[in-house]
Amino acid sequence: MMNKNIASILWPMCLTVLLLSAGVVFTGCASTGEIKAEKTDPKELYDKATLAYLEDDLPEAERLFARLMEGHPLSAYAVEAELLIGDVCYGQQKYDDAASYYTNFIAMHPSHPRSVYAAFQKGMSHLKGVLTIDRDQAATRKALFAFEDLLKAHPESPYNAKAREMSLYLKKRLADRELYVADFYFRGDNYKGALARYRDVLKDYEGIPGVADKALYYIGETYTKLGETALARDAWTTLVKNFPDSPFAEDANDRLKG
Repeated sequence: MMNKNIASILWPMCLTVLLLSAGVVFTGCASTGEIKAEKTDPKELYDKATLAYLEDDLPEAERLFARLMEGHPLSAYAVEAELLIGDVCYGQQKYDDAASYYTNFIAMHPSHPRSVYAAFQKGMSHLKGVLTIDRDQAATRKALFAFEDLLKAHPESPYNAKAREMSLYLKKRLADRELYVADFYFRGDNYKGALARYRDVLKDYEGIPGVADKALYYIGETYTKLGETALARDAWTTLVKNFPDSPFAEDANDRLKG
């Protein structure tokens, strides 16, 4: 057993060491900094962010709206910020970010009065990423899905006329992409591949102006290359009958006479 005199000497020394060690630990934590709760009033942040937005200082508006969302996530102002930060990103041509914010807003607040606006802006954000028909059309499909979702979810929306117009434009773009690929196969003497693409266009893009008539004409041309003369004539006859004013109708007539 330890001598009481020795213990009485060692105990204060151990306690001092423990306290010093704790002090080092506490000092170390403090030196790394600490996360401070947002103390600014949410309305004050919202007003500052909105003013920056109105003054076209979009980076500052984005920073302040993000700060509001992170610091006061349960505030009513944070809900408005979730939508407005999408507009701010859209204004900065950060369309992928804008689409993400609009998507989150719709998911979190589907019954909000401005969710229909967010749905329209989501489509417009994707629309900004649409590329030429020789490039990938992923953004085209995303935009089309967004506008179609809007039309289904909000059949009486004031945005519907524009959404229908955009949907038709995007379908035409996708059809033109398929025709572009089919033409590529045709020029490369891959007639079976071309024929499959032209048929898909007829099936998938019915009613899109300027699509079916071209597809029918080249279906006839492709069948001719494959030695299927009767099927070629059927395609041209259908073209002349259903699309008499098409720029392909005259050539189809000539082919039928030949």
